[in-house]
Amino acid sequence: MIKTSRIPGPANDCQLQNQMISRTQAIVLRYYPIANTSRVVIWLTMDAGRISTMIKGSLRPKSMFLGQYDQFYTCELLYYTRSTRQLHIARECSPIKWRPELRRNWKASAGASYFADLYFRLSPPGAHHAGLFILLEKTLDDLNVHGVLEPVIFWFELQLLSRLGLAPQLKQCLRCNREIISGLMTALFSNELGGILCASCANISAEQSAVIPPDVLNMLLSWQSSDSARICRSTRCTAPQLASLDMILRKFIEFHLGISPASRQLALNVLRRNP
Repeated sequence: MIKTSRIPGPANDCQLQNQMISRTQAIVLRYYPIANTSRVVIWLTMDAGRISTMIKGSLRPKSMFLGQYDQFYTCELLYYTRSTRQLHIARECSPIKWRPELRRNWKASAGASYFADLYFRLSPPGAHHAGLFILLEKTLDDLNVHGVLEPVIFWFELQLLSRLGLAPQLKQCLRCNREIISGLMTALFSNELGGILCASCANISAEQSAVIPPDVLNMLLSWQSSDSARICRSTRCTAPQLASLDMILRKFIEFHLGISPASRQLALNVLRRNP
């Protein structure tokens, strides 16, 4: 739980007077330099959602922040909250998880970069959602140990959509609520409606829909219902299956989230490269 308290004594910076200090766990999503010696770090926090902090002097050779934060780190962050501005001031930062393989395994790094970019785009500043933090935390842990495969990208997207309340409906027809029995009934996928339609309803529906192969539907159902990436790692996928999964989820994300991040295609291109 986030902890706040008044800053004791006079502050060095008059802008920090009468402000609160907060402590939380946070994952580094991205950072960039500001001035000559400082950085702005954008975090996903357990208690306050996405926040931005200025880390003053962090680029100086003897800075107390050297080695204390980096991309994909989980840190304990202590910062001054600024209620009138979205850029807070970091006071202390110490790493809890370093995840070194995400700096050595370039494929895992590409996957993690896409996930961090997706969170940066989708998480509004200050919007608390512990479920989003937990998902990113455990997924980065998994990538650090096992690396990344294309199915892990698709599993993560399904899990993220579920936590955002935008999970595609994959069990029943969205028009008639008829249960779709995969392999025995033709199912069509509609981005506009956010899920599947039976053949009868698709014929009378004004929305565009495309047939979804039974094997691909089974994969989506299985991965959507699993809270562990282990299940998709154990699934053998053919190139046509991966292409179908890629197209369905890419179009769904573009339609319902309104984004088409270049980092997604970059990560998939990296994973598809042969050594």
